[in-house]
Amino acid sequence: MLFIVLDMVHRVIPNTEWISRLSPIYYYNLSKPLIPSHGASAGGMVVLLVLAAVLSAAAVGLFVRRDAGDVVRLPFVRALAAAPTRTVPTGDWSLRSVYMRSLRMIAAPTFWWTLVIAGFAAWMVVVVEQMVGRLNDLFASASSSPALEILKNISGNATALNAIFLGAMFELLPVLLMAFAVTQVNRWSADEDEGRLEILLSTPQSRTAVLLGRFAALATATVIVGVATLGAAAVAAAVSGVTLDAANLVEATLGMIPLGLLIAAIGYLVSGWLRTAADTGLISFVLAAWFFISFVGPDLKWPDATLRLSAFYYYGTPLLHGLQLANIAVLVVVGAVALVLGSLRFARKDIGV
Repeated sequence: MLFIVLDMVHRVIPNTEWISRLSPIYYYNLSKPLIPSHGASAGGMVVLLVLAAVLSAAAVGLFVRRDAGDVVRLPFVRALAAAPTRTVPTGDWSLRSVYMRSLRMIAAPTFWWTLVIAGFAAWMVVVVEQMVGRLNDLFASASSSPALEILKNISGNATALNAIFLGAMFELLPVLLMAFAVTQVNRWSADEDEGRLEILLSTPQSRTAVLLGRFAALATATVIVGVATLGAAAVAAAVSGVTLDAANLVEATLGMIPLGLLIAAIGYLVSGWLRTAADTGLISFVLAAWFFISFVGPDLKWPDATLRLSAFYYYGTPLLHGLQLANIAVLVVVGAVALVLGSLRFARKDIGV
């Protein structure tokens, strides 16, 4: 995501191409082989090849020199040896419950995903005026440009170009949040497959409580991401002078939380039958299929019954039109059913099977 943002900088801010050169995507975009008059960029391809070779060599070198399971030690940083102790951390806050322990485990990835999602939302708000100016030049000669039509479909058929752009970009935020949920489902499934739940389940903890504790921690993390995204977008709008409907902004950022929890609940359900790789692959495929149905289906004139198969259909375009409570209720009900079924399956299955 950082490389995407760096590549975009020179497109919206004059005289900043040197910043975009820090992104590998910049060199990839130098090649346009499908355009006969442009072709591929040999220089850009060489830069990418050299980067790949250097980074691969560095990765191999670091891997063979570090201890298995440890991190790379910087030569100029002296590692402090941990003092030996026999004290049992009974007072550690993260050991008070499955929920608290799960929060501790998910804290670091939540921070980084929050930084990415909230930062992306703020960046889109800040650069919307510059991007609209560029898009106006691009679409001036063709009001029915296919690219413009796709953006309109994604944004909810808005008419103003700035609304089209912001609506389309904010439709990507739920996708990122759902991708975060997929990574946490993968972690849950891997913990089960690799036997990390056996000690926990040997204590007086019901299986249902363990699963719901992990899910509650993930729900807390998604709420944190949603609230942080709301705050970042609101601050960016105030600083850049972009006018956004406050109610719609709240609904657009907090309304993506049920989507994240829905894909997580489905993942927890499927993990009752599938191993980690198959579970993650299946819910990733479901997420990709939903995205394709909602954002390409309208352009292909697919029937409404088909579009309703996608969770994004029920999210709609809240930044422009607000949320439909009935649609959100559908997401909540389906997610709750999946979570209940997943809990029942986990309570009855053999661990690791």
